[in-house]
Amino acid sequence: MISRLNKDWRPENIKIKKAGGQTNRNYIVQYKNKKFFVRLPWESDVINRKIEGKNILALSKNKKLKEILPRYYVYILNKRNILDSWGQKIFNLPDGTMMTEYIEGKLFSPDLFKKKRYQEKLAKMFCVFHKSKVNFVNNYNVFRDELAKYRIIVEKHGTPKFIDKKTVISLKKIEIEAKKRIPLLKKGVPAHNDFIFQNFLIGKNGKLYLLDFEYAGMNKKGGHLYDFAFLFADNLFRQPAMNKKMFEQFLKIANRIYVQRLNKEQIYWLSLAVPVMQVWWGTLRYFDVSTKKEKKYFKDYVLKRTKKIGKLFEFIKKGVRRT
Repeated sequence: MISRLNKDWRPENIKIKKAGGQTNRNYIVQYKNKKFFVRLPWESDVINRKIEGKNILALSKNKKLKEILPRYYVYILNKRNILDSWGQKIFNLPDGTMMTEYIEGKLFSPDLFKKKRYQEKLAKMFCVFHKSKVNFVNNYNVFRDELAKYRIIVEKHGTPKFIDKKTVISLKKIEIEAKKRIPLLKKGVPAHNDFIFQNFLIGKNGKLYLLDFEYAGMNKKGGHLYDFAFLFADNLFRQPAMNKKMFEQFLKIANRIYVQRLNKEQIYWLSLAVPVMQVWWGTLRYFDVSTKKEKKYFKDYVLKRTKKIGKLFEFIKKGVRRT
């Protein structure tokens, strides 16, 4: 499949190395002395590849974003490369197949986040992205477009035994309360909507790059604050876990770089939507995978979040106004 992306590529003259990924199949491909990043997509109704493709096109045309994005070469929709306006070649590949520039470097990490100079780099990258005025084709609302969408699919499929009825009721209660606390914006703000450390790459040149726009859109429920909330909430469930003191140090740096005071209360309320959404997303992935190892991974992923969501809810409900 990968060799179909370039007329000069053949299975015997390219080297392929897996590059991780929870959802898609990602690879580093070497042809002669040059490397590329290739993504073969998770073929599912969860991701709208038509929307993603048009958003990638918008990103590739935005001059302000060139300093923080890899170069995009191929994005397949309806068997054509939509990034090549003159291209007539037919690609026998699924929608969402993508090839980009490969950037030598390393992924961002919790250890790097502890250092103020890397928090500064991260906040500057966030600011470049949020103020780029890139115009995504879709509006985004995490409560509508992910949380409720995934929950409804899971409920139709049948909730797995490891999620009891009490937990389901609790998750719905948290969903309703968090949704109520966040105003709906008249106009959406460009947001990535999946700010995890694995989507930030530090190049060998020291520059920070932003990756993976599957969930990007004009965010109408939280705007750019949702990206900060996602960063905080996702890292509560990783090791080492992010703590409030460290995160609020980062927010102070961001306030200075954005030249505005970010609404901390809304960020914390938005952070509740993230693990609830991840529970339903993780459950869908549990249904979708086939091996025992994969099923165990996603079962643990879901249970880790269901065990801690209640404590996060109580902290935000009782203490966020005093922070």
